[in-house]
Amino acid sequence: MIEEKLKAARLDSAKRRMQIGIGLFVIVCLCALLVIGLSFVDISLKKNKALVVASPKEQLPAVDREKVRGEFKAALQQYENEIEPRLKLTNVQRWYSASFEINELKKKVMENFSNSDYGIALDNLRLLNSLTLNVLKEADQIFEQNLEKAKQLLTDNLYDGAKFHIEKARQVNGQSPEALQVQAEIEKLPDLLPLLNGAAIARAENDIQKEYDYLHQVSKIAPERDGVKDRLNELRDRINTQKFEWHISSGFDNCENKQPQKARSHYKKARQIDSKRPELSWLLTQILALEKSLRITLAVNQAQQAVRQDDWEQVKLNFARAAKDAPEDQTVVEGLGRANHILSLQAGLEQFLKSPYRLAHKAVLNKAQQTLVAAIAASGDSFKIKRQATQLSELITQINRVIPVTIISDNQTYVLVRGVGKVGVVTKKIIQLKPGNYTFEGTRKGFKSKLLHLLIPYDQNQFSVRVICDESI
Repeated sequence: MIEEKLKAARLDSAKRRMQIGIGLFVIVCLCALLVIGLSFVDISLKKNKALVVASPKEQLPAVDREKVRGEFKAALQQYENEIEPRLKLTNVQRWYSASFEINELKKKVMENFSNSDYGIALDNLRLLNSLTLNVLKEADQIFEQNLEKAKQLLTDNLYDGAKFHIEKARQVNGQSPEALQVQAEIEKLPDLLPLLNGAAIARAENDIQKEYDYLHQVSKIAPERDGVKDRLNELRDRINTQKFEWHISSGFDNCENKQPQKARSHYKKARQIDSKRPELSWLLTQILALEKSLRITLAVNQAQQAVRQDDWEQVKLNFARAAKDAPEDQTVVEGLGRANHILSLQAGLEQFLKSPYRLAHKAVLNKAQQTLVAAIAASGDSFKIKRQATQLSELITQINRVIPVTIISDNQTYVLVRGVGKVGVVTKKIIQLKPGNYTFEGTRKGFKSKLLHLLIPYDQNQFSVRVICDESI
C-alpha cells in the first residue's frame, strides 16, 4: 500500500515536471519567434533590446511592485514558519523520491525574489506551497495507514508485519507519541508470544489456572495490552469460585469423616475468598455440631475410662464437661449424679476411718452404719469404696468390743475412771472397757492426787494401767 502511494506520488510529480517542461518549451518557442521577428527591425532597435528585455520589473508601477513584494514576504514567512517545519518532521527525503523538486523550487523562488521578479516569485511560492501541502497530505495518509495496519497486526500478534508497518509509519512521522507507544508494544511481542501461545493452549484445554498464570506474566510485561486485564479479572473470579466451592465441599466431607480440624481449615480458607456466601454458615453449623458431638463423646469416653480406673474425680470432671454441651443428655446426667454419690461416700467413709474412736459414740456409730449400708450397695462401682466399707465394718466391730484393762495400785490409793465408775483401793483389778480415751484418777490422804489420760487402742486385746499416789503433800 505504501509503495503504491509512493508510486502514485512519483507519477504525479513526473506529470507536473512534464507540464512545467511543456510550458518552458512554449516559452522558448515564443522567445525564438520574437527574436526572429526582431531580426527584421532596424539596428537601432537591436541596440535597445537589452534595455527592453532586462526591465520586465519596470512593467509594473512602483506601487504595485511593492504591494506584490509585501504579499510575497508575508506568504514566504507563513511558509517557512508553518508549512516548511512540518515538512522537515516528515523526513520527506527518506520516502519521497522527488523531494529534490521542492528544494529546487524553493531555490527558484528565492532567486526570483533576489532578481526582484516579485510576481514570478509569488507565483512560484504559491506553487511550492501547493506542492508541499500535497506532500504533507500524502505523508499523513501514509502515516495513518501504516499506523493502523501496525496496530491491527499487533492485535493479531504478528510481529514481523507489525514491525514493518510501524517503521514505515515512523519514517513519515518519527516523533509521534502514538507511534512510539505502538512500537514499544510491538518490541515486547517476542517475549509475549510464548506466554500468549501458552495462555491460548491452556484456554483451549479449559485449564483456567494455567491460563491465569500465563496472562499474569503477560500483564507484568505489557500491562497496557488490551483485553488482558479483563480476562485476568474474569479468570480470577472463576478460580476463586472453584476454590471456594472446593473448600466448602471438602469441609462437608471432613465433617462426614469426623475431621473437624480439617473442616475448620477449609472453612477459614473459603471465608477468605468470599465471606458473604451462605454456604459458609451451613458449613459452620455442621462443624459446630460435629465439634459438640465429639466433645460429648470424648468426655463420656474419658469418664468411662476413669470409672474403670476407679478415678471418680476424673469421672465427675468429664461428665461435668459433657454436661456443658448436653445438659439434658440422660447418660451424662446419670453419670454425673453417680460420680457425685460415689465421691460423697468415699469422703464420708474416709472421715470415719480417720477418726475411729468417734465410733464409740452412739450417734456417730449410727451414722457410720447408715453410710456403711450405702457403701456396700455402691461397692460394685468402686474398689475404693469396697475397701473402705470393709475397713469401716471391721473398725466398728473393734471399737464396740470390750478390752480387759488391768488396774495396778498400792492398795492405799483410791482409783476411779472418770465417766465410767469407781475401781476402789486395790492392788490389782481387771475391768472391761471399750477402746477410747479415758481419765484414770488416784487419790490418797496426805499425797497429791494423780490423773492419767490414756488411750485404750482398739487393735489390742488387753491393756494395763498403774495408778499410785506416791508424792506427799
